[in-house]
Amino acid sequence: MEITREKIIEVLYESIAELNEQRSKDQRMALSPQTPLGEGSGLDSLGFVNLVALIEEKCDDRFGRTLVLSVPHIDPAAHDPFETVDSLAKFLEVILTDGERPRVI
Repeated sequence: MEITREKIIEVLYESIAELNEQRSKDQRMALSPQTPLGEGSGLDSLGFVNLVALIEEKCDDRFGRTLVLSVPHIDPAAHDPFETVDSLAKFLEVILTDGERPRVI
């Protein structure tokens, strides 16, 4: 299966939608490339961990690639890949297609 940014965004939206099922209507996250995932997302630490676990699981199921996103691996000078859905999709595209973690996004 070819891994594209569009397919990665689908996985991210599915993960957010599943997390949204556990949240009240006024706390649900939008399915948009600009949706914040870290600060400003309204997620507490447990919600963030749950989202990361869902993304890892769905990437494994969909693409057959095991990811561990909870390990510190980004260059502190780089943009936070969890800033928005779009920034995480770009980050995952590099990881899933190159097999390496990018230093800078």
